[in-house]
Amino acid sequence: MSVQTGYWCCVLPTSRHWLCASTIVVAVVVAVLSACTPSLPSRPAAGLTLQIGTRQSCGLFSGLDYDTSCLAAVAVVARSVPDRRIVHESCVTLSERKAELGQILRGEPLIDVAGLSASGVVTFELRGLHDSGEPGVDRCADVANFRHWLLWGESDPVDLGALDKDGGSQLVRIVVDCRDCAFVCAAGDCFGCQGIDETRCQAALPESFCVPGVNFQCGKRCDNDGDCFEGARRCLASGTCDTVEQTGELCSPCAFVGGIVDGCDEGFTCVGPPGASQGFCAPSCPETFCPTGTRCNRIGNNLGVVGSTP
Repeated sequence: MSVQTGYWCCVLPTSRHWLCASTIVVAVVVAVLSACTPSLPSRPAAGLTLQIGTRQSCGLFSGLDYDTSCLAAVAVVARSVPDRRIVHESCVTLSERKAELGQILRGEPLIDVAGLSASGVVTFELRGLHDSGEPGVDRCADVANFRHWLLWGESDPVDLGALDKDGGSQLVRIVVDCRDCAFVCAAGDCFGCQGIDETRCQAALPESFCVPGVNFQCGKRCDNDGDCFEGARRCLASGTCDTVEQTGELCSPCAFVGGIVDGCDEGFTCVGPPGASQGFCAPSCPETFCPTGTRCNRIGNNLGVVGSTP
């Protein structure tokens, strides 16, 4: 994952009713609190900042050069925990396109977040929608259609009530996956909009799965179970994640034997290199957000479903 690449900032008044307009900033939260117009109580307002980082699907380095020239809209969705009910949704159509992700994160304010109650526990989802092949289409009319997502991510749970009570500011990290469409550029291998091509990387997101790392290595180095894809596997005494125990879930071994694919629980699919008879279990994405240590990889990008016809 990369280091932080940008911020969305919201101020939470202590009236416990709403969040004011958000903005992208590069300064600390305190420096922008005065930009919100409502009069605030005498004690400091609480701040909420969404910090954006990237996975390897956005590029092998920072992801700042990820091509966003086809990014048409950006949406923020807040869901209650644990029932995942949508409690707020904001979407904005971009009037001016930016060539790279870094320009968006360092640019002018993009989106407003208003009307969110200062109570309860929520997660925040960020979705960037593209219009490649359909220029001018209103993507804000269909934010939930993940086939049109160019980038997406979800935060850990945030206790808005505690934020209001404590005052000050809180940093909320969202690590995003990106469409893994590659193309050749002056710098070598680049990723993003210019890589979308119906013969190589379709505009509508094809079947995709959460896979570990660049080379699909489930046996990554670890210090504890949490390092193994958020506890999906055990961290062995050898300092690597277990790749042998059959759990039926992420990175559990599976195989195509006697005409049957065996080893994966419901909700998981046996995937591996194209044409392989053995692989590992993986959940689909992006309707499921990928755990730390994995990225969303499409079928056809050096990945296949074990037992399927190429």
